[in-house]
Amino acid sequence: MKKLGIILLVSTLFVSCSLSKVEKSARKTVDGNWVLNSVTYDTPGTFNTLLFNDATASCFEDSQWFFRSNNSTGTFNIINADCTTGVRNFRWAANEIGKNSGNFDFTMKFTDEKNKDLQEDAGYRMNLKYLDENSMQIKQTIQFEGKPFNINLNFTRTTL
Repeated sequence: MKKLGIILLVSTLFVSCSLSKVEKSARKTVDGNWVLNSVTYDTPGTFNTLLFNDATASCFEDSQWFFRSNNSTGTFNIINADCTTGVRNFRWAANEIGKNSGNFDFTMKFTDEKNKDLQEDAGYRMNLKYLDENSMQIKQTIQFEGKPFNINLNFTRTTL
């Protein structure tokens, strides 16, 4: 009887923690190689932004990204010679907000090569604003002068 109770408990936990069909589909679509073509803003003007406490937005343009959906890991490679180049590792997730809403939180946390957190309490929560087989837009909202300010990361799929 104890065994049956433990099996039911584990089964319940597994089912409650599994991804929805919509989340699985989004993760599968994100999976693969992307290029971050541009960083744009919803507010007109010229801005000098530091993304992910790493590099300026101009450094991220044309960076190469890889998302692996089966273990939620990825890398991006800054290739702009005027910047600190190199590969960065991260763990990511795309979780639907509400049931069947089509609206996704996109989270990212930096790791080392062995997928261990680099900063225990630091990560980034964004919005997966648009996704199809060939393009993706991730929106990060920050506070600027006391108001929400949107930074859009615009990606296209690539075959590297």
